[in-house]
Amino acid sequence: MNTFTSSELAGTAVFALVLAVIAFIIIRRMPGMGENITNLRKRTLVWTQVSLVLTVLQLNFKAGDWRFGIILGLIVLFTGALWLAARHYDLRRPGPDA
Repeated sequence: MNTFTSSELAGTAVFALVLAVIAFIIIRRMPGMGENITNLRKRTLVWTQVSLVLTVLQLNFKAGDWRFGIILGLIVLFTGALWLAARHYDLRRPGPDA
């Protein structure tokens, strides 16, 4: 098993922080998106599935090296969080007959 150096851990932490800030900004702007939330929800679901498949493939074919798998896992969490938030706002939006 490869060990992480301090620079790799710092880089992973910075990447996670950048993704968290971007997700926070996008989620805060969701209530004003209107009809675009449905499109965002569909796109983020596709990207969540793609990144999840890539993560599983990476972990299966690169036994012992977790570096890239962790980055892909962070992307899964990022796109999954955006999809859940978009789904939440899409379900709370009133329907056409309201």
